[in-house]
Amino acid sequence: MKKIAVLGSTGSIGTQTLDIVRQNCDKLRVCSLVAFSNEAKLNIQAAEFSPNYTALILRDGQRSLIEAVNDADIAVIATRGITAIECILYCLDNGIDVALANKEALVCAGELIKKRTAGNKAKLFPIDSEHCAINQCLLGHSKANVSKILLTASGGPFWQMPVEELKNVTAKQALKHPNWQMGSKITIDSATMMNKSLEVIEASFLFDIPVELIKIIVHRQSIVHSMVQFENGEIVAQLASPDMRLPIQIALLSQNGNFSSKDVDFTNLNLSFEQCDFEKFPCSKLGYKIMRYPPLCRTVLNAANDVCVDRFLQGKFSFVQFYNIIMKAVNHFCADAFNSELTTDNIIRFDAETKKYVNRISDGK
Repeated sequence: MKKIAVLGSTGSIGTQTLDIVRQNCDKLRVCSLVAFSNEAKLNIQAAEFSPNYTALILRDGQRSLIEAVNDADIAVIATRGITAIECILYCLDNGIDVALANKEALVCAGELIKKRTAGNKAKLFPIDSEHCAINQCLLGHSKANVSKILLTASGGPFWQMPVEELKNVTAKQALKHPNWQMGSKITIDSATMMNKSLEVIEASFLFDIPVELIKIIVHRQSIVHSMVQFENGEIVAQLASPDMRLPIQIALLSQNGNFSSKDVDFTNLNLSFEQCDFEKFPCSKLGYKIMRYPPLCRTVLNAANDVCVDRFLQGKFSFVQFYNIIMKAVNHFCADAFNSELTTDNIIRFDAETKKYVNRISDGK
C-alpha cells in the first residue's frame, strides 16, 4: 500500500485525487489530508478515509504541511500559490516522492527544486495533462534527442471572440471552459492563456530544455495533451479524453491503476492545430519573456497574476488589463530581484511585496 498525503484535499485536484484512491483502495491509502480553510469538507473526507493526520493551513499554519508528509510515501501538492514550496523541498530532501499539481512552485522555485531532484532519491511527478503527456511521450526515448516540445493549449473560452470584445468579458463567461472542469484560478489562467506561460516555465525545468524549444500549439479539442518532436523528425503524441484523474493516477501508480478515462471515438473526431495568437492573448508570451529576467522576477509575475485573477473574479478588473499590470510589476521589482538571491525567504518576500504593490496601483494609489 502506498501512503499518500493530499495537500489541498478540498480543491479540484484534491477531490479528484481522492476519486483515484477510491478506485485503487487496494494500492493507495490516505495518511494525511490538509485543506486551506474548508473545515466542513475536510471533516467529511476525514470520516471516509480515516487519515492519521488532518490540518487546516489557515488555522494550523504552513508547518502543518511538513507535519502532514512525514509518514507519506508520496505527497500530492495541490495547494495554491507558493505555500507548499518549503514542503516540496523537504519532501525531496527526505525521500518522499512529490506529485506536483502546483504550477507556482516550479515557476517561482524551479532552480531550487531542480537541484533537489538531481541530488536526491525522491522523484517529482507532474500532475498536469500537458507535462504528464510529455513524460509519456519521452518513455523509451533519450531527452538528448529532443528537438522540440509541442505544448498544446485549448485556447480557453475566448479563442474565437473578436479582440475588441475581450475588454467586456465577465468572470462568469471566463469560468465556462469548453473542455475541462477545473478550479476558478486555473480556469481564469486558461482564459487569459497565462496558464501556458506558467507551463512553458514548468516544462523548461521539468525536462531540462530551454523555453526557446517549447512551442505553444492551440488544439481546441483537448485530445492531444502534448507532443515531443525528436531530432530525426519523429513526433510522439499522447491522446486521451480530457480528465485530470488520468494524469493524477499516472503520477501515483504509473500504468497500474484501475481508472480509465472515456474512450476517444476516432470515427467521429477531427483534430485541429493552430498557431498561438500572442497579440490577442499577450499573457501567453510571458513564459518566454520572463526567463530573460532575474529568477525572482518569476515570483513577481506569478504574484501579480494572482492579484489580477482575484480582482477579475470580484468584478473589479478588466480582462485586458492583466498583461500590462503584470509587466509593470515585473519592471518595478527587477532591480531588487537582480540583487537578491533565489531563496525561499526571498520568494516569500517578493510574493508579499508584489501583491501589495499590485493592489495599490490597481486602486490608483
